[in-house]
Parts: sequence; structure tokens; C-alpha cells
Amino acid sequence: MGVRAIATSLATVLLVSLFLAGCGGPDVTFVSEGASYSLEQVEALHLSATPPDSIRDEPVSTASERRRDALVELRSRGGEAAELAEFITRSLTDTGRSVPYYGEAAVVEDTSAWILLEAWGPEGGIMDSTRLWVFDRGSGAVLYSSSNR
Repeated sequence: MGVRAIATSLATVLLVSLFLAGCGGPDVTFVSEGASYSLEQVEALHLSATPPDSIRDEPVSTASERRRDALVELRSRGGEAAELAEFITRSLTDTGRSVPYYGEAAVVEDTSAWILLEAWGPEGGIMDSTRLWVFDRGSGAVLYSSSNR
């Protein structure tokens, strides 16, 4: 997949996310388009995808409830979205400080992967930061992670 195609795909995902957030829709976006990324492209996704207004700058004290809602929404979509919700539940303990807002089933550096973006913040603070995780779908190993404040 070329850079232009990836940029178009990212723009579409962001527009849909903004539309759903504005309509009171789900606070989590899930994409499964068979995309293939380099680590640089995944990092570009991280820098361009912002959390929905419903969680951006919200008190961290709401994170566990918002996380639960996001996981319920993913499970309700079935298929790979439900698989991702199960993976998050098993692999990422709820610390009460983060909320997933974007998930994708993709290939990253030739490995079948889960891409996960979360909003997070310090205990007692607000969710004003983001975190990117890339997990190997087969083993669950962290392939890449970064955070942005």
C-alpha cells in the first residue's frame, strides 16, 4: 500500500471518527482493511489520530468507566473487533488511567498486528496524552510503543 493510499485511508478513518463522536456514537474506532504499515507510518497514524472529544481532556477518574464502554462497543461489533477487545482485557490491566479510542487489525513490518491508540493521563489529572501500542497478534508481544503528550 502506497503512502498516498495510506494517507487517504487515515483521512477516511479520522472523518468517520469525528462524525461518530459528534453524533454521540461510539468512542472507539475499529479498522480492518488489510493495511500494511512500516513503523514510521504507524507513528504517523499516532500523531494524526486524536482522541474523541468525549474523552479528550476528561478527568482520569472517568477512565475505567470509559474503557469499559469502549470494550463493550468493540465486542458488540463481533469478529476482529471483539477479538481486539478480548486481547485488551487479557493483556492490558485496567490501571484506571487510559481509554482505547482506536484499534486496527493490520500488518506492521511484515507481522500480523493489533494497533491500539489510547488516551491517558496521570493519576488525579486529565487524559491529555496519547499512547500507541503495536502488538503481535500471534504472541501478544509488544512490537512497538510510544507516547505523546
